[in-house]
Amino acid sequence: MEQTNYAGRIVNQPPEAPDTEAVRAPVARSSWGRADFIALFLILVVATAFRFASLGDPPEMIFDEVYYAKDSCAYVLNDPEICEVDGSQAEVHPPVGKWLIGMGIKAFGFDSFGWRVAPAVGGVLTVLVMYLLARRLFGSWLWATIAAGLLAFDPLHFVQSRTSMLDIFLPMFGLAAVLFLLIDRDRALLATRSGDPPSRILGRPWLIASGATAGLAVATKWTGGFYLALIILLALAWAASREQGSRPQAWWAALRSEAPAIVLWLIVLPVLVYVLSYTGQIGGKLIALPWSEGSWGRAFFDHHKYMWDFHTNLEATHGYQSAPHTWMLIKRPVSYFFCAGASCKPPIADGDYQEIFAVGSPLVWWTSIIAMLGVGATWVRRRDPLNPAGLILAGFVLTYGPWLLPGASRSAVFLFYLLPTVPFMILALVFWMHRIGETWEGRAATALFSAGALAMFAFYYPLLTKKSLPQPDWQKRIWIFDNCDKPPGPIVTSTVTSTASDGTIETSLTETEDNSSLPPTGWCWI
Repeated sequence: MEQTNYAGRIVNQPPEAPDTEAVRAPVARSSWGRADFIALFLILVVATAFRFASLGDPPEMIFDEVYYAKDSCAYVLNDPEICEVDGSQAEVHPPVGKWLIGMGIKAFGFDSFGWRVAPAVGGVLTVLVMYLLARRLFGSWLWATIAAGLLAFDPLHFVQSRTSMLDIFLPMFGLAAVLFLLIDRDRALLATRSGDPPSRILGRPWLIASGATAGLAVATKWTGGFYLALIILLALAWAASREQGSRPQAWWAALRSEAPAIVLWLIVLPVLVYVLSYTGQIGGKLIALPWSEGSWGRAFFDHHKYMWDFHTNLEATHGYQSAPHTWMLIKRPVSYFFCAGASCKPPIADGDYQEIFAVGSPLVWWTSIIAMLGVGATWVRRRDPLNPAGLILAGFVLTYGPWLLPGASRSAVFLFYLLPTVPFMILALVFWMHRIGETWEGRAATALFSAGALAMFAFYYPLLTKKSLPQPDWQKRIWIFDNCDKPPGPIVTSTVTSTASDGTIETSLTETEDNSSLPPTGWCWI
């Protein structure tokens, strides 16, 4: 068949199966209709209701909230008595996420609802972006609803939406950057097919929006840079498709034609957004040589050198840390809160537990491994930049792959670091649901899988929201993953001073194997 590429030329392409034709031609997809508005409205209402229900419980800070809630309070209130901290205590991350948490504290006060409301809003917005992204990729409200629904009821995304930490904002900004870039691509295709080639630099508001939101992702956590690398790669790949495919000459031609726009909107703009995010957080003279003592530029450099040294030289270990290659397997979830019986506030029945547990859905996550392998095989076979397989695979590789590089990881990395990758894992599943969805068998399989994912969320819901559970019911949700034996710890020498009966002071040395901060060696959900 013949098809017009972005540059308006006619290129010969082999015939394609009907089920991928709509996926390849975004301009041919169905327009928004009543079903889209109804589906999106309902899923946002449900996602909001679940995330805001008892959002302030527990009323105390849990896990890393002790850093981010206090720091965010200091950002907006600057009152050591209220914020329980004088200045920032977690300067190893950029400020945007803390500014967002601080907005909730400013609006609702320094309490558990106030410091969790911004992450809850961020979680709902991510579900919204997921719907819009899947709608453009698969051209149907049905597949967009399934994609957004799987994310809305993903246990890890749900828990992070209700916890005052920075991680929920990464997929919010990162997915938005990908969506905006996809809109820019589709607008360029429509303009070219109508005989009006798009502007190379100016007149591209969605490309500008993509760069700005990617900059906000980096200004939340440095790992937001994975999303920035993703949109740059996608921009080049889609530009190469305008130059007739994936030949090396096409990539060079794309680089020459798109370089000004990419440099300006996907490199310079994100850097500017990042630098501006430090407004009010770093002191110093603006009108001074950047390297001179007392200048803002020197303070900015010294601060980032401190951040770099912290992340590259961190040796502290944590009992809930886990190796990146185990994250998709859910080998070591993270317990943010736990109490039992009379120790709970208010006390609960003896033998009952309450917990907030950051964990993935075994059904969705483990199945997504197979789905992602299939997506990779599809891309290798077709290598079509317009096929969703390319975007999904690139998103997965660039948000998760860097953690798997030799020497790239460090101590104190956790399961929730996989959160930016979870949307692409879900999109891989929906990709195959879409492929098989034209048959009744495929639709039945999709319905059963979706129902199973909802049932899995309902099963774990008490562990995600601090609901009381009798110990046997709690144990059922831990499954058989209770191999929590720890390796021998380093030898710790301590001095013990005691007073004898005759009044003399005796000093002795004791040696212990302190492994309290070491993670278990086996599969441990406790």
